Parts: sequence; structure tokens; C-alpha cells
Amino acid sequence: MTQYFVDLKDLAREKISFEGSFEPGMVDFASDNVRQVGLLDWSASADRAGGEIRIIGSLKVTLEQMCSRCLEPARCEISKPFDLFFRQRDQQMFDEDEVELSEEETRTGFFTGTRLAVGEILHEQILLALPMKALCRVDCKGLCPTCGTNLNSGDCKCPKEDFSPHMDTLLELKRRLEQRSS
Repeated sequence: MTQYFVDLKDLAREKISFEGSFEPGMVDFASDNVRQVGLLDWSASADRAGGEIRIIGSLKVTLEQMCSRCLEPARCEISKPFDLFFRQRDQQMFDEDEVELSEEETRTGFFTGTRLAVGEILHEQILLALPMKALCRVDCKGLCPTCGTNLNSGDCKCPKEDFSPHMDTLLELKRRLEQRSS
């Protein structure tokens, strides 16, 4: 992964701004089952906020995942602002077996050295913005549970299951939830 680093020594004097575009492949999403299909455009500024570094920025990218219903490619456009805090890693804090973090510390990232890797920050923010269930389209019919045919392409010859009358109430709830989410 090609990296772009923010040199934190520059923050001693003034706020710094930076921006760029990463071609697909520059930020590695392979292990996350996500593929970048367009430019990852980003911009950010870094400033000292007390003993912490505050990075405010935004990103925009098009990604592709497998549809949760039919396993076909599903595109997802992400446009996301971010506002992050980083603190120099306290070695003593991390030497202990168990450490209780305060609420504030759970919202703070830690770093060592004098540089922050922008690619890692963007990677994390993109993963946090991904939908929990990727769909190729809202009305995706998915796969037949018996033969595996993609029902978006056509019907299969499998017999349709008859549901128990006790399931009618659950099916009605499911229908309402699906209408509300679309």
C-alpha cells in the first residue's frame, strides 16, 4: 500500500492542510471483501488541540461489494466527513494487561513516532461508513434457497414452500419492515 504521511513536526508552528486522490489499489481493501472502483478523493487539515492532534476532513469514493442477497457486485458511493483526535501513545498505559479506558479515550486514536498514515485513517473511515447489508438494488430477489438460481435473472423450477399458518403474523411483520426500509 502506498502511503501518504502527515508529518506532525510541522504542526508545532501552524495548522496544516493536505489533500489527494488515491487510485484503486493504493488503499488495500482485499481482506475486507471490498473493491475500490473509482478514485478516492480526500482532503483534511490537522491542528494541535491541547495535547492531541485533531484531523478534520472528508472523503468520497465508489466501492463494490458482493450483494448480501444474490452475491452479484453491488456498488456503494461513500461521501463522508470525519473529525478525529489522536494522541501520542503512552507506552506505560499499553504495558499493563488490562486497562480501563475513559469515554474520551475510546474516541481517541493513538500513534507512535512523528507521522500519521493517511491511508490507514481513510481505510478505517470507509469501513465504518459501509452499509451493513450491501444490495445490488433495493428490490433484489436473492438466490433460490433450494437450487441457488439468481431470482433476479428469472424464476427457477423449484416447488414453492407452503408456510405454516402460524407464520402469517411473522410474514406480515417482515413485509412491513421491508416497506419501511425501502
